[in-house]
Amino acid sequence: MIKSCIFSTFLLFACSNVVQGFSTTARTALVIDNTTGEVLLSKSIDRPIPPASMSKLMTLFMVFESLEEGKIEMNDTFRVSKKAWKKGGSKMFLREGENVTIENLIKGVIIQSGNDACIVLAEGIAGTEENFAELMTIRAKEIGLTNSNFTNSTGWPDPQHYMTSRDLITLANKIREEYPSYYKIFDDLEFTWDGISQKNRNPLLSMNLGADGLKTGYTEEAGYGLIASAKQNGRRITFVITGLKSIGQRTREAKGITTWAFKKFKLETFFEKGSTILEAPVWRGEKETVKISASNDVQILLANDSKEKVKMHVILKEPLVAPLKRGQRIKGQLVIKTNPLIKTDNEKKQLFFPIEVSEDIDKGGLANKLTTNLNTLKSSLFSLFGTN
Repeated sequence: MIKSCIFSTFLLFACSNVVQGFSTTARTALVIDNTTGEVLLSKSIDRPIPPASMSKLMTLFMVFESLEEGKIEMNDTFRVSKKAWKKGGSKMFLREGENVTIENLIKGVIIQSGNDACIVLAEGIAGTEENFAELMTIRAKEIGLTNSNFTNSTGWPDPQHYMTSRDLITLANKIREEYPSYYKIFDDLEFTWDGISQKNRNPLLSMNLGADGLKTGYTEEAGYGLIASAKQNGRRITFVITGLKSIGQRTREAKGITTWAFKKFKLETFFEKGSTILEAPVWRGEKETVKISASNDVQILLANDSKEKVKMHVILKEPLVAPLKRGQRIKGQLVIKTNPLIKTDNEKKQLFFPIEVSEDIDKGGLANKLTTNLNTLKSSLFSLFGTN
C-alpha cells in the first residue's frame, strides 16, 4: 500500500522576500502577527522580567473568568479595605469603607491602572491579596504561562514577581479571544471616579493606528513597558516592549513597531476555506478523482516589496478510498515553503494547512472499480516517484 504521496507540486507568483527587522532599544520585545502566528520581532522573550502594571492583566483575567463562571457579577460590590486605600503608586482614589461595583473596579484597573482597585478585587474574590496571588500563579501555569510567578495583584516590585514577554503575549491573546466583551474596555480613553478623571495611559489609542488595548507598566526597576494590540485591514498584531527609559521612548517605540509591522508586511490569501486546491486519485470510487480543498483560509504573511515565488505541494499520508463525503478531513496537508520574513533566520520555513474532500464520491461498480484502481495506481506511483 502506498502510505505517503505527493500528488501535486506547483509554483505561485507570490512574494516572500526577507525584510529588515525592526531595531528596538527595549530590554525585551516580542511582536506577533495574530492572523498567521508569525513572529515578526523577538528579543529575550523568555527572560524573566519585572512586569510592573502589565501583570495586572493576570488580575483582570482572574476577574473575567470569575464573571464568566457566574461567581460574581458586574453590579456586585466589594468593600474598600484600609490596605487598598493606603496603597501607593497609581490609584483610582478609592475611599476606605466605601462599596464599589466590580464594573467600576475593572475600569479603574484598565484605564487608571489603580493599585487600590486591584487589591479590592483580589480581596473580594480570594479574601486576601496573598491568597489571590497564589491563585494567580496556579492559574497562570494552567493556561500556559510557563515562566510567570505572582506575589501580588498590582505588579508592585518583588523579586519573586515576574513574567516573560512570551507569557505576556499569551495572556493578552487569551483575554482578547476568550473575553471579547470585557476586552472592549481596554479601548476606553478616559474614566472618572469620585470627580477625578484620568486618561488611559496606552499611547497608541489616540494615534489612529487601529490599537484597542492593552496595558502600560512602569517601576524604577522594570522601566517603561507596554503590551499592546492593534488591527488594520483584517490583520492584527500584538506586541510587548519592556525596559525603556522614558514615557517618550516607549511612545516612539510603540508607534514605530505598529507602523513597521503593518507597512512592511501584507496578508495574502491563496485559497479560501472550501476552495479547490487540486484533484487527487480515488480508490474504488464512481469517479477516478476527487476535489481537495482547504479546511481553513490559507493565508500567508509576505513582505510588501518581495519578488520571489512561493512553492506549494499537497501530501496525502494514505490513499483516498470511496465512499468519501464533502467536508471529510484528509490525513494529509497542504505544505507551503517560503523564505523567512526576518533576516535573522537563515533556512526556509514550511507552513502546514489542513485539507478536506470538497465533494461526495460514492463507491463505483465492479468494472468501474477495476478501471479507477488501475488508473489511480499509475497516477499515485508517478506522483510518488516523480520529481518534487
